[in-house]
Amino acid sequence: MLMRRRSRAPSGREITLSDVLRFCYDFSETDIQILLRLLKGNEYDVDTLAAEMSLSKATVNRSLNKLVELGFASRRRAKKQSVGRPRSKYYISDKKEVLERLRRDVEACTEAMRRELYAALAEIEEHLSRTERVSSNMPGERGKLKIHVPNPYRG
Repeated sequence: MLMRRRSRAPSGREITLSDVLRFCYDFSETDIQILLRLLKGNEYDVDTLAAEMSLSKATVNRSLNKLVELGFASRRRAKKQSVGRPRSKYYISDKKEVLERLRRDVEACTEAMRRELYAALAEIEEHLSRTERVSSNMPGERGKLKIHVPNPYRG
């Protein structure tokens, strides 16, 4: 299945698509599973999803509301029933657009993290450079290893 695909990080840790979605959107596992169900083309109400996923209605409702709020899913009123509260159906109207948005957003999230990492590494490099200049005037400190971290974002 899609969520079982794994990439290996330099540390050896395996990273899944779920890990990426959790990081970029602060999605829970439930949010991800509901999004996948909606992407498969079905329209659901809270009761049906709760029963199929063995979750509480409150948990499912919270995830659906989050998906609607973030613009991944849409909500419409179900046909009137004779009694009880009105029910809503949840769906994704343009699945291709949602998939494209996921691609764009994950790319932007990755790029933002890369910029932050390079900025942090540049600060460390600058600190090391200052420390190195001070210590190079001290006896016995010459010839130590110098660290250079390239920063493609530095103008």
